[in-house]
Amino acid sequence: MPSAKKYKLHKSTDNNGGGKAVCAFWTSPDGCRNGDKCAFLHGAAPSPCVAEISETASVVSSESEGEVRSRPSLTNNKPNNNNNNNNNNNSSGGMNKKNDVSDPFAMSPTTPKEQPRQEPTSKNNKKRKSRSNSKSGDDLFANPKDKAHAPPVNKKPKSVEKPNPNAANQKRQDLHTPKNQDFSAAAPTPANVPDFRNLVAKLPVASFSIPGFGGAAAVDNSKTPTNEAKNTESAPTEPGQILPTSTAEGRKWLNAVKSSRSHERYASAFDFARYKEANAAAGLTSEWIKAKPFGKWCASNPQAIAIDCEMCETQDPLSGTKNPKALCRLSVVNAENPEEVLLDTLVKPSWPVTDYRTRINGIGKEDLEKVEFTVRHAQAFMMALCSEETVIVGHAVHNDLVALNMEHHCVADSSFLFFAKDSTTSSVSLKDLVASIFKVEMPDTHDSVNDARKALQCVRHWVEKDGDVETIERTAKHKGNQLFVHRIPKQCQTHHLTNMFLKHTSVEPLSVDDFEYAADMGKTHVTFRSARHASLAFDTLEGTAEPDKSGRLQKKVFLRNGDYVRVRKMTSPFHRGTPQKTPSK
Repeated sequence: MPSAKKYKLHKSTDNNGGGKAVCAFWTSPDGCRNGDKCAFLHGAAPSPCVAEISETASVVSSESEGEVRSRPSLTNNKPNNNNNNNNNNNSSGGMNKKNDVSDPFAMSPTTPKEQPRQEPTSKNNKKRKSRSNSKSGDDLFANPKDKAHAPPVNKKPKSVEKPNPNAANQKRQDLHTPKNQDFSAAAPTPANVPDFRNLVAKLPVASFSIPGFGGAAAVDNSKTPTNEAKNTESAPTEPGQILPTSTAEGRKWLNAVKSSRSHERYASAFDFARYKEANAAAGLTSEWIKAKPFGKWCASNPQAIAIDCEMCETQDPLSGTKNPKALCRLSVVNAENPEEVLLDTLVKPSWPVTDYRTRINGIGKEDLEKVEFTVRHAQAFMMALCSEETVIVGHAVHNDLVALNMEHHCVADSSFLFFAKDSTTSSVSLKDLVASIFKVEMPDTHDSVNDARKALQCVRHWVEKDGDVETIERTAKHKGNQLFVHRIPKQCQTHHLTNMFLKHTSVEPLSVDDFEYAADMGKTHVTFRSARHASLAFDTLEGTAEPDKSGRLQKKVFLRNGDYVRVRKMTSPFHRGTPQKTPSK
């Protein structure tokens, strides 16, 4: 390697010109512009003291002292920086292989020792970003031992720091409504609560109707309630104790509200704290609303309404979390005048849709493409329409309230008011209710306006009979295409079961029924496309099939925390005269 170039640096002597240094400009071709006023010496250059400095050295000179200072070459630090970066990357990757911070059932990661702070490079930032984007969602179930049929597992190291879901979700806030708007903060006065009929005219309502149905009736703005409301404010009470006692119209539904609230599944179905915790764990940051106390501001509003919502499945592209109950249509009917549809609109989900469920609700991708009406618009309408004493009628209405992110306890729920002939603990479907009471067949495709009116019709029947109603004949289901899942923990959601079957069996369920809880454990039915699909899914699950007390086979599927759920067949393999195995406990 050729030797570095040599340069000479001249240093003035201390006794030259009375201690003055030679002017650098005077020795140049252009000369010094200060002339005699220059503070430096204009004369012959002194005998130099020569210092040889390599090209790779950096030099700092001082005009006041004329000193020469040298510092080490910058190239000497490069190997150290590279080593430090490599050490940091290796230690971070090794720690993340042991601790999965995105797994809610895994052990909490230990706090790493503090490392000396280093200037992050673009390469490190790129790696850190890729690690944070490799989050695989919120799966509760343990991975199957045999992964031959399971999707490939992403083994890319993850960042030690937990990603903040709020930072990503803030970018997905709806632009139509202010983010920090609080509908329940102000006192319920006519000045700050808009009339719900005027509000509808300002909202970007997207009308929709299923072929074969007449669609929504026009809203009659001249209609007024037949019962005069009291002008006195209702006394504050606990949410679970609020009853519709302030108006004559509300008191008509009083017994239906009380009976719904006394049902054994009410506490679990209307446990809004559990839904909020589940939403927070899944990264759903939408705000929840609660209606204001009754007062003059709502005296002219309908005191009872019937609602029904249609849902689709959406997925967060950042975290991979799915929302199986994303609101995509809302219908609200005046319970005092069922022909009056107060609102019927499609709703734009905040996350991309992964399953429109067109086979159930008739809503397709093209129907939602240009929709501007959002969940926050729906919440604004409900806050303008409802007080905490407004009776909300529906079938399994807690599902509709959860889709709206609305906490409300003054409800008359037809699924809690009627019971099945073959089981006092099982709920009946709206289709069976209508067929049994009114001898009318409901269509397979759901229309939310029609469903809201039919649920209202059933509850009205209960009110007219003062609760003395007949038991309901349930339609025989094709149980061969279903599997029964029980011992479900409260933190589990329907999409967790769907993902579990896909990961363990590669067989996708057609639908998962809402969970029914008793104490801390829930149960549900999982429906597949055919009995063959259900049988294949059960047979592919790992573990030994054991008969329960009824002789039906079941298997254990383990969670990440070591607990398990049971998956059971709906049909028994045993026949009369066939010896049965001893049932497992």
